[in-house]
Amino acid sequence: MKKLDNILIIGIGNNTRQDDGLGWAFLDNLVEQGYNEDNLLYKYQLMVEDAELIAEYNTVIFVDAYKKELENGFIFEEIEPAKQVSFSTHAVPPNQILNLCETIYNKTPKAYVLKIEGITWEIEIKLSEQASNNLEKSLNYFNQIIIPQTCNN
Repeated sequence: MKKLDNILIIGIGNNTRQDDGLGWAFLDNLVEQGYNEDNLLYKYQLMVEDAELIAEYNTVIFVDAYKKELENGFIFEEIEPAKQVSFSTHAVPPNQILNLCETIYNKTPKAYVLKIEGITWEIEIKLSEQASNNLEKSLNYFNQIIIPQTCNN
């Protein structure tokens, strides 16, 4: 089993909406590769309660589908806590979860977002061909670049 030392990976999405399931598909692939499932979390959307959860980790990686074109089909970027938090009954963005974590629990894990370009969003449990290609590229990058860097920091 591949360990993820104090790293939480959150796959955000809905696999019944085609490419919106990219975050979950990413986690499914990590499970198939033998990563520790205790460090993987499937979410439809982020909620304020997730601030408590991420406070327990040194590093958090949010993985989500992205509706705009990305040069390589994905992008990996570090994120900082939001300056302000606005509440609604809908999903809370990762940077606002970080703000809540810092404000309430006095913890600031290193945080990243991995956006994977999606193309199709209809009701169906199946990724588009392009999204599947983008998923494969992001997984290769994750294993070759992200994991060696985050596990050695």
